[in-house]
Amino acid sequence: MLKKHFRLFDSFGTQGSAATADPDAISPETGKPWPKSYVWRFLIAFVIYGILNNAAFTLNGAVLLPQHIKDVGIVNPTAAYGIITSVTSLVSLFVGYIWGTLSDKTRSRFGKRTPWIFVGSFVAGIGLYSLGIFESTTSLTLAYIFNTLGQNAIQTPMYAFLADRAPKNVRGTLSAGFGATSIGAPVGQFISSYFLGQSFQNTGFIVGGVLIALSGLIVLLITPREKSSKDAVIPKEESVLGVFATLLPPKMHGAHDFYKACAGRFLVMTSYTMIFQYLLYILENHIGLSVLAAARAMNKLSIFTLVVSLLGLAFSGPISDRLKARKIPVAFGGMFMILGTISLLLFKSVNGVIGYVVLAGLGYGIYLAVDMALNIDVIPDEAKDNKTTGKYVGFGNLTNTAGQMIAPAATSMIVTATGSYGLVFWGSIVTTLVGTAFILWIKHVK
Repeated sequence: MLKKHFRLFDSFGTQGSAATADPDAISPETGKPWPKSYVWRFLIAFVIYGILNNAAFTLNGAVLLPQHIKDVGIVNPTAAYGIITSVTSLVSLFVGYIWGTLSDKTRSRFGKRTPWIFVGSFVAGIGLYSLGIFESTTSLTLAYIFNTLGQNAIQTPMYAFLADRAPKNVRGTLSAGFGATSIGAPVGQFISSYFLGQSFQNTGFIVGGVLIALSGLIVLLITPREKSSKDAVIPKEESVLGVFATLLPPKMHGAHDFYKACAGRFLVMTSYTMIFQYLLYILENHIGLSVLAAARAMNKLSIFTLVVSLLGLAFSGPISDRLKARKIPVAFGGMFMILGTISLLLFKSVNGVIGYVVLAGLGYGIYLAVDMALNIDVIPDEAKDNKTTGKYVGFGNLTNTAGQMIAPAATSMIVTATGSYGLVFWGSIVTTLVGTAFILWIKHVK
């Protein structure tokens, strides 16, 4: 079984010489097939990025921040948390897109993406650490905004690596590396269990800040150095007005599949975030656990989530490359996410939450493994020829961020209005169904 599984990786290591190379095996950066060592270097780097980056966000943003809000005595912590995350996501909504577009135009001897990732790593780390310092909704929001400026400077240019440098026949596998964010979530939960409710709880914010900074810097250390963009051609007609014009959304003409993928991505991300980001409050307020009991439960949940996420990622990406199909894994992922949410509706207990993290975590891992590859594959050829992929990647991430922005606001409003999470669970199910339908509607990608 293991031998058969590893053959999935062998297929991109031997698609060999230029004379026999499949066009899908050619790197846009070098015009040549990638050696197997490059595939592994990028895959390992992306896995480390995914784990460290999302572990930091889960630790600081999804667990310690909600508890910190309670501890400092902010009135209506659920609403405050919704405001902080929603406003920050609103900023991120535009920043990621702008950073991606501007990185397309960056000229340096280090390349056009690397400088953004390097600087962004330090900014993101400082911002995430600062969440443990401040005690008002306004100051916490500003700290989170500072973090998101850096995070988007890491994320969007790094995702553009996939379009700029990776051959098409390995994008599913490398996308699975980015999908390791689903592993980062339980790692963050596990780490949080050692800080939550303790006298040294705020030390966890330092750990999160260090983790997110390392997530970007380690990628630059492991991956082959990006080609210099110092001598890249700059259009003569470029002007200030022209720069602002490049920030307009991609044209709909010729990009219908791209926009369908964006719509699906927005809805699936909204669905998952509506519940996952509120797991601590669901354990404490919906089920009725104490802070320490919730911390112990989070520890257990992290182990389940880690296992199922690994299963989803290990098989979904390579199989997607083997089958040259992206939509089938998305459909299966959506189905498991819905089954997980049904578990929350049926069982108002820790076991119900375990059912959610096992089934929805598996589905989310399967989905994430091909998410980035799908969104790269639907970028119009014209954008790839014009070297403006960063703009499309940034806009795709914009829809992703929009889901993260809408989700906590929606959950906060629903719980505040109804006093329960029942309608949140039903909303998540419907949103997953519609999002999956948009992705299955894509015509030119299998």
